[in-house]
Amino acid sequence: MRIFTFCAVALAATSPVFAQTLDEILAPRPDTAACWHRTYSDAHLAKHPQQKVTAVDFYLDYYEMDHDEAGKGSYSFSIDFTTRERKGGAGGLCQQGAQGKVTCGGDCDSGALTIRNSGTKGSLLVELLSGGMTLTDCEEDAPYYMSAEPDDKVFLVHPVACPAD
Repeated sequence: MRIFTFCAVALAATSPVFAQTLDEILAPRPDTAACWHRTYSDAHLAKHPQQKVTAVDFYLDYYEMDHDEAGKGSYSFSIDFTTRERKGGAGGLCQQGAQGKVTCGGDCDSGALTIRNSGTKGSLLVELLSGGMTLTDCEEDAPYYMSAEPDDKVFLVHPVACPAD
């Protein structure tokens, strides 16, 4: 029995944590937003020469439409990347899955990502799914596909004040 208990605890300790809900990341109050940012240092980029991303900004907004019940609105996201070659962004909607996983799908089939608590108060891990993300505003003539491989899949971002509109 002790071996089973030890194995169960060890497995739980190594499993991804998706315990933080969207409502905990950003309270469901109309017209609220939260922002995260990371600029990678030259030292970090030197240690990761295949990493294309030099900076990332992640924004999460909560809004309610006239037909929404209070507290039952939607979460939208936008993400902006600065890479060694260029800048670009994507945006869409986020949803809380049945197992607690928060998945955000990009508009115009730009790709998807997950967000989860990093274990550091307020910071998030943003993980690109399906191999990468198309960075475009849906009207741009030359979208840029940013591959997540080999070193641009998971980004640790830290809370910052949102820019004034």
